[in-house]
Amino acid sequence: SDALYSYYRGQGLNELQAQARINGSSYMNDDPSNPDYYRNHNDTDWQNKVMNSSYNQNYYLKVTGGDNIATYGLSVGYLNNKSITRNTDLQRYQTRFNADLNLSAKLKGNANLSFVSNSHNLRDQGLALKTNPIYLALTKSPFLSSNEVSEDGKESPNYADVDVFNRSNPSAVIENMQGVNKNYRFMGSLGFNYEFNKQLNLQVLGGVTFSKVRENMFMPQKGIVADTLRQAVAYNRSGTNVERLYALFTDTRLSYTKNFNNIHNLATNLGFRFNDNKMETDYGLGYNSATDDYVTVGNGQSGLRSISGENGNWRWLNLYTNADYTLLNKYFLSLNLAIDGSSRFGKDASHGLSFGGNHFAVMPSVAAAWLLSSENFMANNKLVDVLKLRASYGVVGNDDIGNYSAKQFYVSQNFFGTQGLVRGNVPNTALQWENITKLNAGVDVAFLKERLNLNFDVFNNRTTDMLVLEPVSTVTGFSYGFTNNGAVASKGIELGVTGRILNRSVKWDMGINVSNYKTEITKIPGNRVLNTYAGATILTQKGIDANLFYGYRTNGIFASTAEVNAANLQNRRVDGTITQFQAGDVRFVDVNKDGFIDDNDRNVIGNPNPDYTGMISNMLSWKRFSFDAILTFSTGNDLYNFVRKDLESMNGTQNQTMYVLNRWKAEGQITNVPRAVIGDPNENARFSDRWIEDGSYVRLRTLSVAYNIPLKNIALKSARVYLTGNNVFTVTKYLGYDPEFSASGSVFTQGIDTGIEPQFRTVQLGVRIGL
Repeated sequence: SDALYSYYRGQGLNELQAQARINGSSYMNDDPSNPDYYRNHNDTDWQNKVMNSSYNQNYYLKVTGGDNIATYGLSVGYLNNKSITRNTDLQRYQTRFNADLNLSAKLKGNANLSFVSNSHNLRDQGLALKTNPIYLALTKSPFLSSNEVSEDGKESPNYADVDVFNRSNPSAVIENMQGVNKNYRFMGSLGFNYEFNKQLNLQVLGGVTFSKVRENMFMPQKGIVADTLRQAVAYNRSGTNVERLYALFTDTRLSYTKNFNNIHNLATNLGFRFNDNKMETDYGLGYNSATDDYVTVGNGQSGLRSISGENGNWRWLNLYTNADYTLLNKYFLSLNLAIDGSSRFGKDASHGLSFGGNHFAVMPSVAAAWLLSSENFMANNKLVDVLKLRASYGVVGNDDIGNYSAKQFYVSQNFFGTQGLVRGNVPNTALQWENITKLNAGVDVAFLKERLNLNFDVFNNRTTDMLVLEPVSTVTGFSYGFTNNGAVASKGIELGVTGRILNRSVKWDMGINVSNYKTEITKIPGNRVLNTYAGATILTQKGIDANLFYGYRTNGIFASTAEVNAANLQNRRVDGTITQFQAGDVRFVDVNKDGFIDDNDRNVIGNPNPDYTGMISNMLSWKRFSFDAILTFSTGNDLYNFVRKDLESMNGTQNQTMYVLNRWKAEGQITNVPRAVIGDPNENARFSDRWIEDGSYVRLRTLSVAYNIPLKNIALKSARVYLTGNNVFTVTKYLGYDPEFSASGSVFTQGIDTGIEPQFRTVQLGVRIGL
C-alpha cells in the first residue's frame, strides 16, 4: 500500500485521490462541490482494447453430376473468421473432388482429392504472462494509458512502454506483436473394387498426404517485458518454424459375404494396412535485434541465436480379420482380430508376437447380441417394439509413445555461439504399446411403435502398460524416462433416450444423453506422483481418481490477534523458515495437528473429473419452419481459477477485482478476504481451496430456426434461409470467462483456467440454394 501511495502521489494525485485508488474506489472525490469530477480518472478499459466483436464469413459451393459410367462431385469453400481477440483471424480456402468410375462390369474405381490452405494470425494465450493480452488486460492497472502521455497530459499515438510495475502494455502486444501460422494440406487417394462374383470382392486403396506449416513470430521490445535467458536478457524476440509431413497409406481388403437359405448370414474380411510417415521440423529463435524494425531471426545477436529441429520417420502396419455372423436375423456374433506393428516399439518389448526382430501387438475382440423382440414369446407384446441385448469384450492399443522414446536420440544445443549435439533422452528399448481391455454390456429398447427409444450401456475399461515418466538416476543427466509402468481402471454408464413427443402438424423430437464415469489409478511408480502447473499441485496416486487438485484447506480468516494466539499455529515455508500468522491472515487447516502449516497439511481439495456429462437435443418442425436447440451440461467437476488467484491475491502490483474491497483491515473485522500485504509473507495466496470453484454448467450450445422457401422456378431447386446462434447462454456459478476450456493437451492440466480465449457467442445468418 505504501508503494502504491508513493506512486499515485508521484503521478500528481493528491492524498485523497491516492487513498481512493488504494481502496479501490471508482470515485476520487476531493471537491465536495463536484463529487463526480474525478470519476474513473480516464481509466483505461483494457479489455475493450484487447477484445472486440467481429464478423465471420463462410461460403460453400458444391457441384455434382455424371452418368451411369462416372459420377463426380466438386466443392469449393472460403472461410474468414475473425475472433474476439483483436488482430487474430483465420482465413481458409478449401476444395474437394470425388469421383466414382465404372471401369467394367466387375471393376470399379474411386478418387478423392482435397486441398486446404489456412492463414491464421495468433496472439499468445495461457501462461505466457508477459505476452498474453487477455491476462494483461485483466491485471494491468486501469489508470495507466495505453499510449505515451506528455508532461502536459497530451496523448501520443505511440504505444506506452513497460509500466512502472514492470507489466507489459496489452495494446502493444495486440498491435505490434507478429504471429502468423500459414499451412496447407493435400490429401489424395485412389481406390479400386473388383468383384470376382456376388460373394467375393477385392478392395485396394492407396493414398498420400502432404502438409506444410510455416510459422513466423516477432515480439518487440517496446511495451513488452523482457525475457530472461540462461546467458542474457532478451529484449525483443523472433522465431520461425517450418514443419513438413509426407505420408503414404494403403489398405487392401478381401471380402466375402454369403446368405444361406435366409437362415445364416456371414460377412468376413481379411486385410492389410500400411502407413509410412516422414516428418521434419526446423526452427530458429533470435534475440535482441538492433531495433524493433528488424523482425527476422537472422537479425538477432549471433551468440544468442538458436537453431534446431527434428526428423521423424515411423511406419505402422496392421493385419486384420473379422467375421460377422447372423442367425435368423436375431442372433448376432462378431469376431475380430488385429495385429499391429510399429517402428516406435522397442526391440526388447516383452509382449505380443515377435517376428524378424520386430514386435507386434495382438488385439482380439468379440461381440454378441440377441434381438429378443424377434422371439416368438415376444410376438404379442404391444408395449415393446424392439428389445436387444448386447455385450462385447476386446483389446485395443496405441503406438502414441513418441517416435524415438525407445531409442537414443540427440538434440542440438548452442554453447556460447557454437552449435553442438547432446543426448536428448534416456532410451528404453523395452517400450511398447499401451493395452486397453474393454468390457461393455448394453440394452436397446423401443416403445410405442418406436416413438420412444432407450439405449443403456455399462462399461469397464482397464489400461495396462500405460506410458509414464519415471524418475531416473541423476547421473544420466535427466530427471525422467519413459516406461510402461502405469495402469488405470475406468468404469461408467451411458444412457440415451430419444422420442417423438408431438406428431401432429407440429412435430417435436427430443433426445437426452447422460454419462457417468469413474477412474482409479491401479499402478504407478512409487504409488504416487505430484505434478505442478500454473501454481497448482496435481496428485496422481494409486487407489484414487487421477489428476486431483492437491493443496491446503482453509477455515476462514483470523479476525483478531486473540484468535491467532488461540490457534497456536505457525507457518513453515518450503525452505524451513518459520513465520508467525497475524490477524487478517487465512486460517489454514492443520491436518496433522503438529502446530505448523506446511506441505504435510496438503490434502485433496478438488477433482476436475465430472460426475455427469450430457446433452439435450430438441427438434421441432411446423409447415416450412424448423427449430433446433442443443443444450450440454456437466456437473460435479472442480476448476482451478488461476486468473482469479492473480486478481485476488493482493500480494503484488497487479490489478485486483472488486472482491478485495472486503479485505481484512482492522482488529475484530469479520470477513472472508485476508489482509493485503506486499510479498505475502504468510503465503495467504498459496494453492488452496480458495481458488477451487464448482465447474458445473448448463449451456445452450446451439439454437437455430430455418425456413424452406417455396419455389416454382426451373432454375432454383431449393432455397433455405436459417438463423443460428451458438453458445447462446451459459448458466454456471464459475467466476471465470468460461467453465468449459482446455489449457493444453496434457491430462495434468484438466480443469486449470490459465486465461485462454473463451468460447464466444456467435449469430449466423445464412442461405442455402440448390440450382
